[in-house]
Amino acid sequence: MGPKSQIVAGGGWIKCQHVGKPKTRLFTVLSVVWLAVSLGASLPLWLTVRFPQSFSGFDWLCILLLLPQPVLIVLAVVFALKEKPSVLVYHEPIMDHDVRKLY
Repeated sequence: MGPKSQIVAGGGWIKCQHVGKPKTRLFTVLSVVWLAVSLGASLPLWLTVRFPQSFSGFDWLCILLLLPQPVLIVLAVVFALKEKPSVLVYHEPIMDHDVRKLY
């Protein structure tokens, strides 16, 4: 019968693995964060509907802030479909393990 936990050299640590898609996660988080910026930038455009010849510099700035949102969403979807899962190996501390005690 083996030990309950696999302790690596130095004691007090467990080797853990996490399988995920890091690029997909990155672009999903960026698109959610940029959603707040896009909503804030679209508010002045919704409140004052104008013709294109009467756009001010502020309106063009709002339009430029809206452009990255669709790009981030497309990148998140493309990486969700195309990216292969990768394995991340890390060491996690055991909370109830004291290195000063000899078990």
